[in-house]
Amino acid sequence: MTGPCAVCGRYSYLEAHHIVKGRGKRRECETKESVVYLCADCHRGTYGVHGRDGHALDVYLRRQLQAAYFSQGKSETEVRRLMGGKLMLDDNGEVYRWTKFR
Repeated sequence: MTGPCAVCGRYSYLEAHHIVKGRGKRRECETKESVVYLCADCHRGTYGVHGRDGHALDVYLRRQLQAAYFSQGKSETEVRRLMGGKLMLDDNGEVYRWTKFR
């Protein structure tokens, strides 16, 4: 599939990235919001989510997903379940609820 990358916007061949990971979690927790389409660089490149230095992008995508679930009115319990049992925290150690980026 080709189109714009969900991270950088570059038009290219896209790869599906499943934001929620872990043994058995991907299938159990997968929703339309939890799969994003990324170019090869943003997916597997050095700074891509699966790259050597991609942790920051991985955290960004998980926080965005969590914020999207909260904005849909889902409870903290439901968001925790959809996130594979783990909630993302903000820089102050509070549960991340709001998107600041988009």
